[in-house]
Amino acid sequence: MKTITDKTVKFLLKDTAASRATLIYLVFRYENKRFVTSTGQTIGPAQWDAERQRASTDPKLIRNKRGREANETINAHLERHRSALLKVLNSLHLAQIPFSNETIKQHLDNALGRTKKTVVAQAKPTTFLAYIDQFILDAHSGKRLSSKSHRYAAVTIKGFSRLKSALERYHQETGRGISYDNFTIDFYHEFKSWLTDRGLTLNYVGALLKDFKLLLKLSYNEGLHANTFFQHSDFKRLAEEVDNIYLSSEELTQLSQLDLSHNARLSRIRDLFLIGCYTGLRFSDFSELRPENITHNGQILTRKTLKTGGRVSIPLNPTILAILKKYDGVPPRTITNQRMNTYLKELCRLAGFTERVEVGRTKGGFRQMRVMEKWELITTHTARRSFATNAFLAGVPTVSIMKITGHKSESIFMRYIKISSEQNALLMLGHEHFK
Repeated sequence: MKTITDKTVKFLLKDTAASRATLIYLVFRYENKRFVTSTGQTIGPAQWDAERQRASTDPKLIRNKRGREANETINAHLERHRSALLKVLNSLHLAQIPFSNETIKQHLDNALGRTKKTVVAQAKPTTFLAYIDQFILDAHSGKRLSSKSHRYAAVTIKGFSRLKSALERYHQETGRGISYDNFTIDFYHEFKSWLTDRGLTLNYVGALLKDFKLLLKLSYNEGLHANTFFQHSDFKRLAEEVDNIYLSSEELTQLSQLDLSHNARLSRIRDLFLIGCYTGLRFSDFSELRPENITHNGQILTRKTLKTGGRVSIPLNPTILAILKKYDGVPPRTITNQRMNTYLKELCRLAGFTERVEVGRTKGGFRQMRVMEKWELITTHTARRSFATNAFLAGVPTVSIMKITGHKSESIFMRYIKISSEQNALLMLGHEHFK
C-alpha cells in the first residue's frame, strides 16, 4: 500500500451547482474504492475554494468579517476531520488491518467522538463474562484497538482469557456472583485473597487485577453498567520488582565464541539471542527482522517496534554484522518464544553460566527466597535487559539508550537495568567529582 498523505484525502461539495448551502464531504480513495463521509459542515458553492478544498477566507470574495470568521470555523472543523482520518488510516496501516469503508468509519467515528446510530444493531453483551468474550473476539480480529490505536498483542489477549477463567473458577468454588452488581471493593479484596491462596505470584495476581480494572472501566465507558467501584482508591495494581539477571559483555563474548559447529539448532538460537543482546529489541521485534531493516550500507538497523509502533534506529556492532554475513544478510530463522526460552537454558548451561544467584518473589502471600544457577533464569527478555545494562556500564548516555529501549522516564529505566552498588561505585570513580 502506498504511503498515506494529504493528497489522498480530499474535501468535496455534495452539490457544486447548488443554489444554497450544501454539505462538505470528506473523501479518501484507496484500492479502486472510495470512502465518503459527511463532515456535518455546509457552505454555499460560491464561497468554496475548490483548489484549496476549503471555505474561502479571501477578503475580496468574503467582504463581511463575520462571514470570513464563519468560514474559518468551518475550516477548523475540516482540519479536525482531516487530521483524525490520517491518524486512523496510519494506525490501521501500521496494525496491518485491511482497509474497508466500515472499518475506517468505525475508527473515524471513535476518533471524532461521534456516536454511531447504525452500529447499535449488534446486541451488546449483558454480562461481564460475555463482555470479556466479545472483547477477546474483537481484539483478535482487529476490530478493537488499544488506547494507542494499536492491535492488542497475543500475550495481552491471553491475559484477558486468564482473567475470565479465574473469575469462573472463583464463582464455582465460592458461590460468589460475578455480575456487574456483585463487584464491590469487598469483592476485590476477597478475589485477591482467593488468588493469593492459590499460590500464585504477586505479579501474576497483579496482572489479573490490572486486566479486571481495565475491562470494568471500558465496559463502564461503553454504557454497559453504572458500577464505578473500579475507581476506588483501594483498587490497586499489585507489582513487585523481579530479580532479573543480565549477561555481562564478557559473558556475551564467551557465548559468541562458544563452539557450536556440531549443533546447528543451538547455533541459530545463540545468533538470534545475540542480536537481541546487542540491539535491545524485544523478542517480538528481533525475531521478525527482515533484510530491509538493515540500512546505511549494513551499519544501522531501523524498525518500527510492534508494541509501541515507534521507529528505532540502532547501530550494529561487529558481532551482529558477522552474524548477518553468516546468514547472507538475512537474520536467522526464528521459532516461538516458549521454545526459544527452553533452548536458551540449554545453550547457556552449555556455555557454563552456572553462577549461583539468589532470587526472591512473593508467592501465595509469602516472600520466598531461592538459589538458582544463572542459566535457569535466562529468557529472551534477558537480551534486552543485557543491552540496556551493558550500554549504561559502558558510559552510553542514558537518553540515547532510552531512545532504543523506549523507556519514557529515567527513573523507570534505572529500575530496569541491573547494576550492583559496587558497579555503581566504580562508575562514579570515573567522574570528575571523585578525582
